[in-house]
Amino acid sequence: MSSRRRHDSYSDEEDGPSSVRKRRRVSENVDIEDRLESLITRVGEKSTSSLESNLEGLASVLEADLQNYKTKILKILVECVAALPEKMAVYTTLVGLLNAKNYNCGGEFTELLVRHLKEALKTGEFDNALLIVRFLSDLVNCHVIVAGSLIAMFDNFIEVTLEDNIPQVRSDFYVYAVMASLPWVGKELQEKKEQEFNKLLMSIDNYISKRQKIHAPTLRVWTSDDPHPQEEVIAFISECR
Repeated sequence: MSSRRRHDSYSDEEDGPSSVRKRRRVSENVDIEDRLESLITRVGEKSTSSLESNLEGLASVLEADLQNYKTKILKILVECVAALPEKMAVYTTLVGLLNAKNYNCGGEFTELLVRHLKEALKTGEFDNALLIVRFLSDLVNCHVIVAGSLIAMFDNFIEVTLEDNIPQVRSDFYVYAVMASLPWVGKELQEKKEQEFNKLLMSIDNYISKRQKIHAPTLRVWTSDDPHPQEEVIAFISECR
């Protein structure tokens, strides 16, 4: 017997059967959590099965593990929002399927994601904040968030424009966060909350019509507006809408 194996054997004897069982449980939990992370992060990659069947199968696996690994599962899903934005629709659909199987799971995921949004705004991680807002918007389409709740969040964002003595870049960000999310949820908001949605659009239009644009000439790369007039991103999105 090697010295290492003898040492391990003596340690097991000294710790006793309960410590050995505890270490085994910890090891098994780590293995299961690693497997769950691999399943979640790799969903949507090339497969012989359809994406629909893969998502339904994964939702069933995760639902079965929620009792013991809910915290880990929700943490992985939240991390995927910013780490894998190209698969947003895949993960919003997965959350929707989980929500259909376990309503509390959808609510807890949303609460956790909103906390991450607040933290991202607080620490200045604005790119991540935009990804989270977009993800929350698409959750309306998956029946995880109701249209009225999202409208309320958007209204809170637009109210920032009414604050006194703030830099325009602050109000611009919150308006842009709303506008950049509308391609994913605008139709649903129009159908479910038409009056509130139209009021939101009017508030955006009012803000854009009054905001300062003295910085625009500095950003120009063409010396003439002909044949392609140049606009900054907020003005451009507003015109496209």
